[in-house]
Amino acid sequence: MFFLTNFFNLFKSKETKFNNSKAKDIMIDKINFDHSKLTLGDIFKVNENVIIKKFKDKIVKDNLTVVVINNKGKTLGYITMEELKFL
Repeated sequence: MFFLTNFFNLFKSKETKFNNSKAKDIMIDKINFDHSKLTLGDIFKVNENVIIKKFKDKIVKDNLTVVVINNKGKTLGYITMEELKFL
């Protein structure tokens, strides 16, 4: 039982750490992103400093691609469902 409790706490700690990371921490740089499957209806813009837990559920629910922008609106990178896998 002790082992399972510790394992659960380790998993929860990783998830908490991931959810409190910023968008810029997990994004794919715009140069390395494959734009061929991107359509305007499938995107959601967030600032680079927004924490992941604020937009993660919306992305998963609607299967959107996140466009990470800076304070001036310049695109820095992208986040897909693949980057939202925290383990």
